[in-house]
Amino acid sequence: MNYNVEYINLKYSLIKCFLHSAESKVLDISYDLNGKKLTIQVVILGKAKLSPEIITNIKQELVGFDIAVNELNFTKEQFNESIGEWRPKNYTWLKHLLYSKAEVLNED
Repeated sequence: MNYNVEYINLKYSLIKCFLHSAESKVLDISYDLNGKKLTIQVVILGKAKLSPEIITNIKQELVGFDIAVNELNFTKEQFNESIGEWRPKNYTWLKHLLYSKAEVLNED
């Protein structure tokens, strides 16, 4: 069998860095890969920011990629506007969806 090892390694690394110890304020993660240019879009609740450790870990895990991490911040109400719909209302996913919450139930 032939496996796309680069694709598997990329997914594994993203899951390991973002989801293994997921921050509760992270609502959605999508990404696009164009050659060695990896763009990651992270939707975050409120005015929170990704911890610097996550960004450091992803860059250490994916050596050889030109990585850009874009953070989008939304309130609970803005994020929940698309409940019951497949695609988000207030932003567009990048080509590959890694993770998305259905809705924000609380803000703790």
